[in-house]
Order: sequence, then C-alpha cells, then structure tokens
Amino acid sequence: MSYKFDKSVPYRTYLENYQECWRDLAYLKREDGILEVRFHWNDGPWRWNEAMHGALIPFFADISHDPDNECIIITGTGDSFLNQFDAATAQPATDRSKLVTYDWWWTVQTRMPGALIDIPVPVVAAINGPVSIHPEIVLLSDIVIASDKTVIVDRHLKDAGLVPTDGTNILYDELFGHNLARSALYMGTEIGPERAQELGIFTEVHPIDKVLERAWEVARNTIMPVPRIHRRMAREGLIQPFREAYAKAIRASMAHECYAAEAKPSGIPKGEGL
Repeated sequence: MSYKFDKSVPYRTYLENYQECWRDLAYLKREDGILEVRFHWNDGPWRWNEAMHGALIPFFADISHDPDNECIIITGTGDSFLNQFDAATAQPATDRSKLVTYDWWWTVQTRMPGALIDIPVPVVAAINGPVSIHPEIVLLSDIVIASDKTVIVDRHLKDAGLVPTDGTNILYDELFGHNLARSALYMGTEIGPERAQELGIFTEVHPIDKVLERAWEVARNTIMPVPRIHRRMAREGLIQPFREAYAKAIRASMAHECYAAEAKPSGIPKGEGL
C-alpha cells in the first residue's frame, strides 16, 4: 500500500504494509516486538547484485519507521550469509549518459550504511555462515552471534581488482585497528570464528543449528526486558562511534574506489558492486 501524507498523523510504517513488498529480499516475522529479518535468494543463501544493494536503503527505512519493532534479528539462509554474486544481473544495463560507478555504486553505498546505523532499536546478528560481501550488514549489529563456520573476508583488491574502500575499510579500522585492517584488505585475510571472537567482533560462536535460536534467546531475555526508552536510547548512544566514522569518511573513501574503477584502462573490473 503506497503512503499518503496525512497532516494530522506522524509518518509511520507497519509490517502488514511492507512485509510482502520485500519478500524477495528477506522474509520478515515478528513476535513480541522482535522482528526477524532473514535474507535469502530464491529461498537459498543470499546473493548480491545492484538491485539488492539499492533496495537495502528503503528496506531499512521501513523497518526503522515501524513503531512496533523493538528489537531486530538479522540472519541469512542456508550455510552462508552473503558470499556470492548473482552473476546474471550483477551488472546493470549500460547507459553511457550515466556512470555506473556514480549512479549505482557511489550514490547507494554512501547511504546504505547510514540507513542501517539509523535503525533505532538494538540489532542482534545471527550469522549463519561466511560473509565476503558488505560485512557491515551484520558487523554493525550490537550483538553478534556467529556460527562456527563463519568467516569474514574482503575480496576487493585480491580477487576483484577493485580498491577496497567501499566502507568495509572504515568498519575494519574500527573493529581491527589500523594495522590489521590495512593488511587484511591488501591480502584478503580470512578472519575465522576463533580469531573474530578473540578480537571481540563476535559475541558468541555456536554450531550453525544453534545460532538463530541463541539470537532469539538474547533478544527475549536480554534486550526486551529493558524498558522501551532505555533500549532505544542505548542503541542511539552505543552506535554513535560508527555513525561518526561513516559520516566522516564514507563519501571520500567510496570515491576512491569509483574513480579507480573508471580510470582502469580495461574498464570496470569483474566483481563490480562488491
């Protein structure tokens, strides 16, 4: 149902109005104020393309403006969270009056992390498997429950031939520290579950069949008993360092990747939109 402005009612969204709209991106279910977001691709492990990339901005906005969402659980489908592309549709149709790197990459990726950060309630990640594409989607969560098969890796420079500055570098710098962040981006270093837990990136690690169950336990027993205003203001205060880091750096950082891709003699490398 499309929104119609009403001068007497504040803008709000409601699950019954947006649930079906986004079903090809994620399955949504809510119990007692806890919204589970399960990303998928045709009912299997989530894949990435440019339509997915841009859709996350209004998708997160719909979730954010729903007053009945009090805690969010983000998870995936099958044995990986986000580890492959949809090769058939990853490259948008070429319109030479526009630059793909600006119109599809820069305008989206400079805004997508902010849409996620602006979710006003606590977010729990239930990472069901490897993440090699836009790990901020789960690693910006307040509590991260990961499977014992979850590996975090950025493949921009090593495998895709792209500058690794689409915002993962900002996240890595905040989570890993300067030196490990830089070397991991240059070398495509895989951060496995034990190392990630040692670094404080994963809150807990469990077998894959226990991850989502544990996320629901945390949401029900730790997040939801807290008074509503404290839940929401805790999210606002504790996510603020990431908001500041992305606001400060994402536009110039993403411009480096886009410029290098356009300037490359052979054109945009394979793996665009990574």
